Amino acid sequence: MRNLFNFIIRNSHWLLAALLVAFSFYLVFTQNSYQRSVYLSSANQVTGWFYSISNDVGAFFHLRKNNQLLLERSAELEKEILLLKDRIDILAATDSLEVGDLVPDSLPVSQFDFIPAEVVNLSFSGANNFITINKGSEHGVKPDMGVISSGGGIVGVVSVVSKNRAVVIPVINPKFRLSARLKNSENYGSISWDGTNIGEAQLQELPKHEVFHEGDTVLTSFSRIFPRNLVIGFVNSEGRSRDDNFNTFNIQLATNFYTLQDVLVIDDTYYEEQKKLEEMLQQ
Repeated sequence: MRNLFNFIIRNSHWLLAALLVAFSFYLVFTQNSYQRSVYLSSANQVTGWFYSISNDVGAFFHLRKNNQLLLERSAELEKEILLLKDRIDILAATDSLEVGDLVPDSLPVSQFDFIPAEVVNLSFSGANNFITINKGSEHGVKPDMGVISSGGGIVGVVSVVSKNRAVVIPVINPKFRLSARLKNSENYGSISWDGTNIGEAQLQELPKHEVFHEGDTVLTSFSRIFPRNLVIGFVNSEGRSRDDNFNTFNIQLATNFYTLQDVLVIDDTYYEEQKKLEEMLQQ
């Protein structure tokens, strides 16, 4: 306490000057309307600036949580879209007189669930491109599961899995193969990558008479991994074919691998059943 009193006594002239300055400012801003309005305006601007900074900082720290919520919602919407497509197919194949006989129990249950995940590593080294995601066996991810972007484009197939991570072989890997077709055609070929352009892949082995137009949509066809009719990309030119009996088309991929951040892993609830049945024939 004695030290405090000594400090006050030693610096009393400075403390008195500060009190007088503060009192003079008080008199200026309370007794003069113009100065008071300037003060209030400036104070509001400073306060607004601090609030803006505070909100921006808070929003930044909530970005990860909000992004996860959006990704989970995207997974639910993707599931609903596939279910609606199945229902539309049933209604289209059913005689119009019998549509009224359909009851909710007769409508299909979705075959696919989606596991949202984030990309934690991208490796583009030409012959061995791969993607690492932050979900693994603990989250239900298994090898041979398909992966799509949050926007619906094909990304690749899960190759190896650990407890909390999984490595995906993307479309832009020479090892990747997928059955595909043009949107307005029932002829199907095979998607592969020639290793030259990360934004393009090749649709091969289509019949020579196959008609195409620039911009035609390329969709998934028969696959144990992906649902049918998912968008792979869009035809942008005719490619170089290895066989004169077949056509090859270059397609612009729907997935932008340069900006890829969020993905959905496809969980096909019938996959194991179908795999066991098909493996029985090979024994």
